[in-house]
Amino acid sequence: MKKLILPIMMAVVAVLSVGVIAMGVTSKTPVTLKVLRIDDVAYSVKGGDTIKLPTGTESVYVDARPTDPEATVTITGDKGFKEGKNILSIEVTGSDKKSSAVYKLTLIQPKLEGWCQLNADLIKQVETAYQDELIYMMPGYAELDKYAADIRAHEDCFSGPLVKEIQTNY
Repeated sequence: MKKLILPIMMAVVAVLSVGVIAMGVTSKTPVTLKVLRIDDVAYSVKGGDTIKLPTGTESVYVDARPTDPEATVTITGDKGFKEGKNILSIEVTGSDKKSSAVYKLTLIQPKLEGWCQLNADLIKQVETAYQDELIYMMPGYAELDKYAADIRAHEDCFSGPLVKEIQTNY
């Protein structure tokens, strides 16, 4: 019986060692997002959304918070937009430094042509004022009403939230 104890203990130690090594190699920590906001608007924490940018947008502010507070987040594609489709990537690396996930969103920078190109400065002014909620102080709500016809006639030149505001309230 004594002769069997040492080999059995060695086998148990070997199995436990392999288990610990396997756990270290395959360790997975959460790489999910609990919050995803772009320019103060919430989006799906799974990614995949398509976002129409206001004309003339040069950069966006991304608030991406991982589920695991020890995970790290790397953001690329949040500035330097070209006309058309741009990809915003958010990479979450788990606290184990082994697991990671990439969340992608498509950002659409409108093409400047025709009316949009001729009025690019006005569009940028109205969009910026709307985003900063200053448009309500320009004087009062009359400012949005002043531009409502142009926004309705040229919806493709303006951001989705501004167009929705006009469609709903003006």
